[in-house]
Amino acid sequence: MKVLTIFIDMIRANRLSTFNSEIKLDTPLDTAFKELGGTVYNNCFTEGPDTPRGMSSYFTGVSSVNNGCNTRLKWPKFFLDNSIDTVFDIFDNMNYKLDLFSSTSERETGLFPFKIDQRNIHNKSNNLREFLDDVKLEDDHFLFISIPDYHWAFDDFGYTKIGEKKSYEVTKNVWDIVFEYFDKDDFDHIFVFSDHGFKFSAERKKQQNKMMLNDDRTNSIMLHREKHVNTLSTNNKLCSLSDLFPTYQDILGLDIDRGISLLSDNEKEYIVIEDHINFAPSLNQNIELWAVVTSKSIYIRDLDEGVLFDRKSRNTQNVIIPEYDDILLKESSFDQYLDEYKKIFLYKKNISSKSKSKYMNGINRKSTSNLFKRARIFIELLNTRLN
Repeated sequence: MKVLTIFIDMIRANRLSTFNSEIKLDTPLDTAFKELGGTVYNNCFTEGPDTPRGMSSYFTGVSSVNNGCNTRLKWPKFFLDNSIDTVFDIFDNMNYKLDLFSSTSERETGLFPFKIDQRNIHNKSNNLREFLDDVKLEDDHFLFISIPDYHWAFDDFGYTKIGEKKSYEVTKNVWDIVFEYFDKDDFDHIFVFSDHGFKFSAERKKQQNKMMLNDDRTNSIMLHREKHVNTLSTNNKLCSLSDLFPTYQDILGLDIDRGISLLSDNEKEYIVIEDHINFAPSLNQNIELWAVVTSKSIYIRDLDEGVLFDRKSRNTQNVIIPEYDDILLKESSFDQYLDEYKKIFLYKKNISSKSKSKYMNGINRKSTSNLFKRARIFIELLNTRLN
């Protein structure tokens, strides 16, 4: 069996007509997907909307919350739990030939799990044609191709509609190289997916922080084609990147030991996501947002408030939903942060607040308004300058 997997970094599903019926114009990649054929999974989400966490979920079939890559700077090579089997182990254990193409800089940063990173099965340069010149398909072969160009082009041209157009053009050119070398029916199975989406610069400025976890960044593309299937169909089941691991097991006839295969009739009831607000590199980054995705909505939570995002109307409602909070408390880092948050900010409630406190001699503490405090500080500064 020959299996091709194409990973396209940062493609946003709701900007493609293939995945979103509200989009009426085809992009170059929509055209490519329709020419390829297969099944589009338009309700696929990433558990961690960045490359280290999204790819760690793909590699292991285990959410990034639980596989060691639980923040956006914890790359699989250095932080992935090596006791967890990866998708490469599945094929390796069945004596498949493995060939992997990726950006050499991303590989050095830590894209692949340590065990697979150390093997001589990767491209030597960033030239895809040079890599494919040396690939000879065998009967049992797993070929993985990473295309970072969509993300790179956005970085080059800006996170605008113009940048988006350029990104589609650049990525389609790279996509075409793959199918210059291979006929789509050379492969028994072709998988295409992204690790996360993105926000336009204008969206990032205008939207509240909680909207970082609506479907713009969390809804990933997912497409599966079986040999000789030339039409494109849609599957609405709720699924995630981690479901590719059991899908590989499924097509190889192995027992599924984690997750739900994309090819089964079963689907997830919900998907748990967590993320940052502050993306600046730092040690021990904090998780600041959590979400529960269902087929109809996304419940987004910070440590103070909750928002329910309707996926169809895109309307939001400020609300705390205990049922979803319970899921987050059990299946994400929300419980750890909330517990610490409550304990730390007891200070604000019990000590810094003067409304209910007295001096130790029983006399009430003086209550001073913020306006009065600011006026006093201003007068003090003015006196300092005059003197």
